[in-house]
Amino acid sequence: MAIPHPSRDTFGRFIFEVGARAYDVLTAQPHWRRQIARLLELRPPTGPERVLDLGTGPGISAFVLAEHLPPGSRVTGLDLSPQMIARAHQHHRRLSHLPVDFLVADASALPFPDASFDRVTGHSFLYLLPDPKAVLLEVARVLTPSGVATFMEPAETASLASAMASLEAPLRELAATPSATVRFATSMLLWRLFSSTQTRMTPERLADLFGAAGFSTAHTQPTLGKLGLHVIGQVADCA
Repeated sequence: MAIPHPSRDTFGRFIFEVGARAYDVLTAQPHWRRQIARLLELRPPTGPERVLDLGTGPGISAFVLAEHLPPGSRVTGLDLSPQMIARAHQHHRRLSHLPVDFLVADASALPFPDASFDRVTGHSFLYLLPDPKAVLLEVARVLTPSGVATFMEPAETASLASAMASLEAPLRELAATPSATVRFATSMLLWRLFSSTQTRMTPERLADLFGAAGFSTAHTQPTLGKLGLHVIGQVADCA
């Protein structure tokens, strides 16, 4: 996913454009895939869904979502970086059985009609944006009245050491061997280092952003040993 903010462009361009292959390896890890799947678990689908995956990068998140959605669903992966989408298309040639489409587009001006999707997802995405409210306004526009937005974002305050000690049981299992533990710790360290150059999220900031974009509800919960935050938002109050 490209980073449009000019003051943060140099490192972001390397990671998300020149470094597309390296980012691809990072996001293909089992623990990362598990976190993507949990975006559906926040509100499990009850039937086929049309899903828009923002900041899809090399497509790993879109593929994981497609694997876990009910039959008849379809995922559209969107990213601002042509290099990332080119990488996603390469993967899709190998995984052509999965119902996934990809396109290059700006999330702050989504090229879709109103109420086009049942769910919009983003994995480590909102914190990169210069204007997340503008993107969330577009998310609210393209969601159906009963639709849901689910995101995972880096938390503002967290310790990598304490996170490793307090991981949720499924992630402890994924990092059970020495090599897996090293890979997990390295990826989390890189994620924390990069996210430190951006504006990480707090529950209060996420609630404010979703509220300003017209969402009636926005609930957060910690994940990744409190290194991250899951947030689920709905435009209409379906309670």
